[in-house]
Amino acid sequence: MRVILEVLQGPRKGRTFTFDRHDTFIVGRSRFVHCSMTDDMALSRDHFMIEINPPLCELRDLGSTNGTFVNNERVDRARLASGDVIAAGQSLFRVRVEVGAASSGDASGLLDGRSVEGGIAAIRCAGCGTPAPLDVTVTGPMNGDATEVVEWWCPLCRAESGVLPQPVPHYTTLREIGRGAMGVVYQARHNQTGQMVALKLIMPETATTRTAIDRFYREMSVISRLRHPNIVEWYEQGMTRGQFWFAMELVTGSNLETLVQEQAGHYPTTQACRLICQVLKGLEQAHRMGFVHRDIKPENILIARNAEGLIAKISDFGLAKSFRGVGLSGLTFSGEMRGTIPFMPPEQMLDFKTVTPLADLYSTAATLYYMLTQKYIYDEPAGGGDLIRMLLEEKPVPILKRRSDIPVDLAAIIMKCLAREPRERFPDAASMRKAFKAFC
Repeated sequence: MRVILEVLQGPRKGRTFTFDRHDTFIVGRSRFVHCSMTDDMALSRDHFMIEINPPLCELRDLGSTNGTFVNNERVDRARLASGDVIAAGQSLFRVRVEVGAASSGDASGLLDGRSVEGGIAAIRCAGCGTPAPLDVTVTGPMNGDATEVVEWWCPLCRAESGVLPQPVPHYTTLREIGRGAMGVVYQARHNQTGQMVALKLIMPETATTRTAIDRFYREMSVISRLRHPNIVEWYEQGMTRGQFWFAMELVTGSNLETLVQEQAGHYPTTQACRLICQVLKGLEQAHRMGFVHRDIKPENILIARNAEGLIAKISDFGLAKSFRGVGLSGLTFSGEMRGTIPFMPPEQMLDFKTVTPLADLYSTAATLYYMLTQKYIYDEPAGGGDLIRMLLEEKPVPILKRRSDIPVDLAAIIMKCLAREPRERFPDAASMRKAFKAFC
């Protein structure tokens, strides 16, 4: 299953861009975008972005001056189907979606967002058997096999599963302790051992193939080997009634987001740096083992307490990456990522398949910036502007403009960590932690 963008007209005429997994594609005059056309003055620097998770495609205009058009209609955001034509500046792009091993000339292999022979129209709810709507799509590599096991739950069954008092058979849920874009977390007790855990439930956003489920399990099983005092430990995982569940170490405190809100932009610099150094200790171990978190932000840093004070623990390690990577997340930039984008490095927006550990260091610095100021590194876009365009174009607001009592040397280190070019940041978590240690 793949999405192909064909350039029909303009400076890149004749080029094709092929996507077989979750990805983003940005067009504009900037040299940083995927399809750069510096000589087309009718384009904005960052003109439009397409998020692709085959077979799903969604286009969003990035506040361009001259607009983006789909099938001759100007749009701010549009779900794309096979055969749609996109116009921007001097260029025309055509969208083509191929399912399975079909060739470009085989109409049965093309997805128009409504039906696929022997595939999408046959999907039924795994809970009640209700036929899926015609626009429900299948996630995961199909490899031309329309008989691969697919699981999909209708909205009613999804809602019912969300309020089940005991969603995982061998755990007893006691209370809800958190809810976010990726799911809900309960405090739960293992029925045999009595161990208290945090039980996280996540519902896939699309119909799910067995291939995608198995790959997701494999990736999370590898990540579960991570053991460090500053990383939340994973115990086990599974799937029930269409929901993935993960049993994790229970951290009874709050998270950095809550901690920051209690201080109203005046969080003590020494305490903030001490907690960030703990985060960097955890990242140092993870990076050494070849793992990148990709979603460091205040709500993913849980806070425990012991006799020595507050302890920072990184949660959801690798979860977002694996969930998106196998196509289970649907399209993630449709609004629910607003709390993540302000902490995301520019290179992750441009290529989140091959993100390096330096991305985690940027996000950690953006988290420290937020702790100290209770503000993002960018001003909120005026008039509901686009955070993605701001991430790609704007420089971070100097932290001393947000809070003047921060030590000048500390401010300089934070801004170095937020450099647009990864090579201008600290080379690893150990050297970054060493720089912050002086302010603990």
